[in-house]
Amino acid sequence: MQCGIYDLTETNNLDRFKTYELPGILSNLEIESMTKKDFLRLLDETMEKTGEAIAKGRFEYCLAFMKLRSYREQRLDWKFTYRGKLESIASGGKVQVLQGVEVWQPENNWIGDINKRLRRRTLVCYVLEHPVEEVRRRLKLPMHFRIYGISDSGSIHDQTPPYSIAFGQSALLVDTLAYRMGSKGSEIWVV
Repeated sequence: MQCGIYDLTETNNLDRFKTYELPGILSNLEIESMTKKDFLRLLDETMEKTGEAIAKGRFEYCLAFMKLRSYREQRLDWKFTYRGKLESIASGGKVQVLQGVEVWQPENNWIGDINKRLRRRTLVCYVLEHPVEEVRRRLKLPMHFRIYGISDSGSIHDQTPPYSIAFGQSALLVDTLAYRMGSKGSEIWVV
């Protein structure tokens, strides 16, 4: 879920081209959406002006492209959502491929554009049927471990998402830390 960022807060033109993960952008950055074509045009113009090369390969599979206007003083709330039901996915207790994940953040006027792209992506993930704080506590995960709250169609209005989701390498690590004991076992994880 990496996004290409053109950082207007950076004084060095060569350092303006970055990649950030979508969750960090949603929480911390004031951005303006831009097209991949415009982003690459700015990159090419910068290389031409400076005579320095900038690696383009890291932007090839970006979810979206944005201009970073500023950093937020206060983090915005957001959560992942899934239009279907997550119960059977979470009860699988394994790394899976999931399509249809979106973001809920009503204060964000560009989230619709992100959701169009995001819901079509197939994402390697691990879904757990417990809120993030409980998962962190039980699995003894550090504060900055990449695991997020996710709601499904039945819990979209819940204040705290009842499910947690980890993507990519984080999903693989959660898979090594947690496993199910029976389909309805009272002990959820054994560490």
